[in-house]
Order: sequence, then C-alpha cells, then structure tokens
Amino acid sequence: SVGHDITVASNIYVDRFSIIMALIIGIIGTLICWYSIGYMKDFQHHHHEEPDRRPLFFFLMFLFLSAMFGIVVSNNLVWLYFFWEITTLCSFFLIGYTKTQEAINNSFRALIMNLLGGLGFVLAIVVLGNFYGILELNQMLAMGAMMGGNAVAVPAALLAFAGITKAAQMPFNSWLLGAMVAPTPTSALLHSSTMVKAGVFLIVKLSPVLGWNLAGIMVMMVGGITFLMASFAAISQSNAKRVLAYSTVANLGLIVACGGIGTYAAVWAAIMLIIFHAVTKSLLFLCVGTAEHNIGSRDIEDMDGLFGRMPKLATFMIVGIAGMFLAPFGMLISKWAAMKAFIDSGNFLLVMIIAF
Repeated sequence: SVGHDITVASNIYVDRFSIIMALIIGIIGTLICWYSIGYMKDFQHHHHEEPDRRPLFFFLMFLFLSAMFGIVVSNNLVWLYFFWEITTLCSFFLIGYTKTQEAINNSFRALIMNLLGGLGFVLAIVVLGNFYGILELNQMLAMGAMMGGNAVAVPAALLAFAGITKAAQMPFNSWLLGAMVAPTPTSALLHSSTMVKAGVFLIVKLSPVLGWNLAGIMVMMVGGITFLMASFAAISQSNAKRVLAYSTVANLGLIVACGGIGTYAAVWAAIMLIIFHAVTKSLLFLCVGTAEHNIGSRDIEDMDGLFGRMPKLATFMIVGIAGMFLAPFGMLISKWAAMKAFIDSGNFLLVMIIAF
C-alpha cells in the first residue's frame, strides 16, 4: 500500500513544448485523417472481396490521436503510462489491419518491442513511488535539477529506455520498418506525428536530468549510433517507403542524441527537428502512397518521369524533399543547431558521427 499515500498535486501540466506537440498532433493528424478518407475508399476498392472495416480503421486513428494528446499534457506518470500503452495497442491493430501473415507478424513485433519499453516505464513508476514518494514528472525533474541528475539516474534511465523503444532507436528499429505493411495513412501517422513522437517527447522532457550522467550518456550514444547506422541503411534502399522509414529512424536518432546532451541549445535544436521532421515526413509518406496507387510500385527506379505523369504530386514531393535539407526551410537551421550543440557538448564520438 505504498502508493496510496502519494498525493499528486497536478495531473496535467502544460508548457510551451506540450503546446507545440499538441499543434503537431492536431494539425498533421487531422490532415492525415482527411487524406485517409479518399485513400481508404481507394484501398477498399482494390480489396473489394474483403469486408469493409473502415469504421474500425478511423476509430483507431482517432483513438491514437486522443492518446497522444493525453501523453503530451499528462504530468502524473500513471496517467502518462495509461496513454502510452493505448498508443501501443492502437499501433498493434493498425499495423495488422490488412490481416496478411506479414502484417500480423509485424504487428506482434511492434507490440512486443513496445511492451519492453512499457516494462521499463512501469519499473520507473515503481522506483519513483517506492524510493522517492513522487509520481509527478515535473517534481522528478525539479529534484534532478536541484540535487544533480545522478539523484534520479535510475528512474531517468528507465523512462529514457521506454522513450528509446517507442522512438524506434536501434536495436528496436525493426518494428517501425515493419509498420510499412499497413495502409499508407498508418505509416504517415506512426512515422510523423504520433507513435515515434511520443518517444522523443519523453526524452526531450527528461533532458534536464540527462547530460553527463549514466542515463544521459546512454541516450546520447544510442541516438548517435542509430543516426549513423540508419543513414547508411537509407542510402542503400530502392523501396521508397523503406528509404523514408530508415531516414525517419536516423532523424529520430539525431533528436534523441540532442535530448541526451540536455543543454539549452541542444533541446532547442531537438524541438525544431521534431517540428520539421513531422511536417516533411508525413507529406512524403502520403506522396509515396499516392504514387504507389497510381503507378503500382513503390520503387524509386519506377518513378522516372513522374513530373510528366503527375506534375502536382511531383511538386509536393519536391517540397517535402527540399524541406529536409534546403536553406529557407527550418530543417537546415535545426541541423546546424544540432551540430553546434554536439560540438559544445564535448562528446568527441558524437561530433565524429555527425561530421561523418
């Protein structure tokens, strides 16, 4: 009965980061749902021999987005965990939506890997409740800021582990690649504004107690190595969805590494990366889905002459691609800020990774 005498002063805590996240979820989530009305009509037309399960699909999409709103405003860790696991279940059902053998296998892989992270989350709650007598995220961060990050190193490391599995960092990246068997709106939602963003949200929230301690170094190195390896993997693919999936994992690695460094500049860079990554990735996924429906392939080699066949779609694709690295778009600024934060952090290995 240890947990019964812990009083939680504020279950909900909204700061500017929560508002940014809520805008990402609300705006991008809405646009993806809007796109999926037409997409699922087409999808059903292609699979007309199967029963129409679109109401279930939209129910899961909306439940997913609702749970994400819950995650970004919850301060009570028990509430946060509740919403966290709802997103895990929604992704399980959405990845397995088509009910092919591959989809079922991939959905179970996603479930198992995310449940490992959930286990870390539960242990963090137990440790915080038993040894610290708190269940509030902001109190934990305040305690870490006051007494040094090492005072809350164990719960911080456990929560960071939960964030790492959710954000599909290596070695847990395979569930995110498996998510591509689902209908395109699911991929766009998982990769841009919901599932993986819950992981990086938690890590960026924890950044005040990370830095040069056990949990911080773990997060930094996992993020940096994932960034390097997934970038290699993305270059070597010809399946457009796989390229986007690997580059998503690489980008998330960069965000996680920034959160692990935990300085003001690094967190600023991480939040910028989150915003622009969400916008460009959702756009690119939806473009690839549309192209696949029209040309019957998701291979980059088959997209030759896309400008002649589908000029509007090609224009959107170019905007999305340019958004990832060209000057007027924010991605360039945020990557520059991330490089500066890496160099300021004094972590020599991270600097080598980003330079490479």
